Amino acid sequence: MFKKILLAALLCAPLSALAQKFGSYVHSDIMIAVPETKKAQEELNVLGQKYQTEITTMQKEYQAKLEAYQKEVNEQTPANIRERKEQEIMDLQQRIQQAQQDNSAAFQKAQNEKIDPIVQKVVKAVNDVATEGGYVFIIDEASASTAGMFLNAKFVEDVTNKVLAKLGITPAQAAAAKAEAQKAAQAAATAAQKK
Repeated sequence: MFKKILLAALLCAPLSALAQKFGSYVHSDIMIAVPETKKAQEELNVLGQKYQTEITTMQKEYQAKLEAYQKEVNEQTPANIRERKEQEIMDLQQRIQQAQQDNSAAFQKAQNEKIDPIVQKVVKAVNDVATEGGYVFIIDEASASTAGMFLNAKFVEDVTNKVLAKLGITPAQAAAAKAEAQKAAQAAATAAQKK
């Protein structure tokens, strides 16, 4: 009797393994489609510009002091005046470096505060789709290809639209958000090239 039960269990095990499903999704497209992402990105852009303007102003001040020093200081300049001007320049250089470090840390903190809730929202939607759909795992397509993983389309299901639905986003809204993000990236690249 025990052998028959064991044999039945062994025969059923492969069938239950085949019943498991695998899925894939494109994380970056989903993140771009979440409405809060655009707002967060705009706020981060404003903050980044503020920090960049601050550093640029300090660098101009540094350059002006350095040029003034080079014009005004010569062999006849008393040592105490030369040392004081050199110290001012070194102090300003240190302030610039400290401001860059502080701004970088503050920007990273702001980025985490604005983006982490969005990431958590997406992760929850993916987990909900995985649980409800009985998926063993869901893989980010972009990360999979970067990691050298091959996803055979015959054996995986693209669950992007299911995740978008969980987030209350239609595929059309996602496509529009992606197109808008690409347009903004192109505009930023063009502006950067003009500088």
